[in-house]
Amino acid sequence: QVGILDVDLCGPSIPRMLRVQDSAVHQCDSGWVPVFVGQDKAIALMSIGFLLERPDDAVVWRGPKKNALIKQFVTDVAWGELDFLIVDTPPGTSDEHISTVEALRPHQLLGAVLVTTP
Repeated sequence: QVGILDVDLCGPSIPRMLRVQDSAVHQCDSGWVPVFVGQDKAIALMSIGFLLERPDDAVVWRGPKKNALIKQFVTDVAWGELDFLIVDTPPGTSDEHISTVEALRPHQLLGAVLVTTP
């Protein structure tokens, strides 16, 4: 099982890349139910793109609001048992990177692979 967490809050592209941009996130007892992708539903995806009224709506948030949403994406999404969690972040060194690491810290991850572009 693979989870994809799209924390590029100002430019969420993963739903469009995976052709699920018209999907909706639902609530359950353990939080938000991510959008499942593929025939075998082996990819669980969470993105702010699912929460916007229109896919091209701008999200102009500062630190505290971004941090709270990222923490909520990590703790309040019913991810289930994941083998891998892929996190898509915006380019640069912004709040999203630090917030994601802080939110994931209590989960005692086995490791991480970081891929960056200039």
